[in-house]
Amino acid sequence: MYTKIILFIVTALGISIYLNYSPKNDNTPTHKNKVVAITQIAPHSSLDRIRKGIEDEIIKEFGDKVKIEFQSAQGNQALASQIAQNFIGKNVEVLVAITTPSAQAMHAANSLHIPMVFAGVTDPKAAKLVEESGANKANITGVCDSPDISKQVELIQEFLPKNSKIGFIYNPGETNSHVHVERLEEKLQKAGFVVIKTPAYSTGDVLQAAQGTIPNVNAIMLTNDNTVISAVDAVIQTAHQHSIPIFCSDPESVKRGAKAAIAPDQYEMGHEAGKMVVRILKGEKGHHIPVLHAPTSRFTS
Repeated sequence: MYTKIILFIVTALGISIYLNYSPKNDNTPTHKNKVVAITQIAPHSSLDRIRKGIEDEIIKEFGDKVKIEFQSAQGNQALASQIAQNFIGKNVEVLVAITTPSAQAMHAANSLHIPMVFAGVTDPKAAKLVEESGANKANITGVCDSPDISKQVELIQEFLPKNSKIGFIYNPGETNSHVHVERLEEKLQKAGFVVIKTPAYSTGDVLQAAQGTIPNVNAIMLTNDNTVISAVDAVIQTAHQHSIPIFCSDPESVKRGAKAAIAPDQYEMGHEAGKMVVRILKGEKGHHIPVLHAPTSRFTS
């Protein structure tokens, strides 16, 4: 009887000591229950590759100690704003916005100044994600995917003579696409090419734009345009029917049938953005981490 009482007291004392001195109850910092919220404007393979690179880097560092939440805006800017407001309302640790439209929506809604990392943004200054000087805004950093415009023009010159007609199918409402088209148009015209531009304001407009443009040009040039890339199969199929080459800024489109691209590696861009997220989770301020420009490579089919 006394032995049982003594055993009970010893057991209770042991439990008490464990509860009071276990590492789970001290003030050691932990990343459990921290949340990283990721959003992208549309579901297509290039953006998915960026996201995969980000997620892999976070998981490599923290395993399951950080929860990753993801939502796609399905090509809808109004939905992108709702997603941004939803994530910010949860007061997550880091916001990650893939593409210019998603980054702009997140920045506009981020009244709490939650740290934000962008990826796949062509011109962060034009998108007002950095200061006019190019310096970081408070708690914002990221990775740009602006391609080398001169190399893109040189690529087209390899395949086509001067005075060839180059068709652009793009969404003028996307800041990233509008800026890219303007810069390429200027360079191509100086190089002696004729530029024909056709707007496509939604993915539903892309096929009609392709059918109206491709028979009248010698090549198609696709920019970092999320609207068009989301429906790129329609452009590629139409171009193949007319034996018209497609040049682009997206390596994943080359895998689907475009002729060549001068572009960053999407997964590596995500990898670099993921490193930024890790640094922020470890305590660094976003604006102390320089914005990076992803290096471009040549991809051919």
